[in-house]
Amino acid sequence: MELRNYLDRSNDFELHEIYPGVERSDYDYIAERQNLHGTTIIESTAHLIKACLGAGILGIHEGYSYGGLWTSLVANILLGLFVPYNMLLLIDSAQRMYIRLRVPRLSYPDLVEAVIATGPLKCFRRFSKAFRYSVDSFLFLGFCSTCCIFEIMIAQTLKEVRNTLNTLRFPISIYILIVSVPLILICMIRSLKHLAPYSMVADVFCGVCVLFTVYYSILQTKDEERPAWKSVQGLFRFCGVCIYSLDGIGVALPIENYMAQPQYFHIVVQWGMAIVVLAVACIGFFGYWAWGDNCRSPITIHMPKNTVSIAIQFVLAATLGVTFSVHLWVPFKTIWYYIGRKHQRRRGHWERLYRGIYVLVITCISIIFSDMTEWMSFVGNFFLGTVVFIFPAFIDSLVIWNENNLRYFR
Repeated sequence: MELRNYLDRSNDFELHEIYPGVERSDYDYIAERQNLHGTTIIESTAHLIKACLGAGILGIHEGYSYGGLWTSLVANILLGLFVPYNMLLLIDSAQRMYIRLRVPRLSYPDLVEAVIATGPLKCFRRFSKAFRYSVDSFLFLGFCSTCCIFEIMIAQTLKEVRNTLNTLRFPISIYILIVSVPLILICMIRSLKHLAPYSMVADVFCGVCVLFTVYYSILQTKDEERPAWKSVQGLFRFCGVCIYSLDGIGVALPIENYMAQPQYFHIVVQWGMAIVVLAVACIGFFGYWAWGDNCRSPITIHMPKNTVSIAIQFVLAATLGVTFSVHLWVPFKTIWYYIGRKHQRRRGHWERLYRGIYVLVITCISIIFSDMTEWMSFVGNFFLGTVVFIFPAFIDSLVIWNENNLRYFR
């Protein structure tokens, strides 16, 4: 709201050269936020880890099979350095803009719009809205693609369990249709607050399943040679899956905005992303080493076919369903912001109707494009690659453009 009041003051973009308030260097955005229940460093680190370790970690071992064992490990480590670096660039730019604009918090689209509208490149200022909508679109499409990946992963898990219990085989599209029914029902819950407890339990179960599978993968590792390098195309496919598995830039600003001590966000990134990178590298490396080119996603389908593993996979499918509903909440809110204006009466009924339609659309896309790792590679290389690497660097360049010690290095 504060950003809207500032940017809407005038249609004359020249006014945006003058930031509001002559005492901007003394502006304390931390005090202005008045976060009564601000998160601690430990809580913020937990939120970042939870946001990053999603569906990607269950398919990273298959990504390793595209690039080769040691090539993928090196690329994994390098991306594990670049992703948090760009996250810190974004946060540093946002904290500079808080002081310049005298606003306590900004979302990612807000930050892009404000930097363009008030930036040194006058030719870009008229396109500030276009840049905002671009970031919104990339984030929206990224979340929608993640929902497709979750639905395919649930269907694949159920398919493997049923194939273990019965010789009758059905295509993956049938399982996706079956899965869509309970997903529609759970997505009828409109409040994120009501979903939060289930989400926490789901994350714990998902973590247990992954740890159990990794332990089993380590036990299954053999002395067989795995190719260290495969091809350039395979490396790019792996990078897409890896970026998808590591990405958390979409939640970086929301986490920072509600920290009690946002000036220590770099500690959150250092510790949180270190844990994320280590987890992704271990699961990818040992998963591919154990199963080779026969590995498939999700990694839990490689567990031994006994009663315990079948029960764990059923639990995993249920927990992924809860996680699906949480991820769907974000892009649906973007749609409902525009559609909901037309339905002032009985909004609850209309919202549930559109939620059901939205899940059906996700289901149709999942049936058409049912290759999970192809989804991860595409989302990582295209949608997330843009919001993780291109926009943060561009924003940072405009924010520090006029600093005296950097003018010669533009």
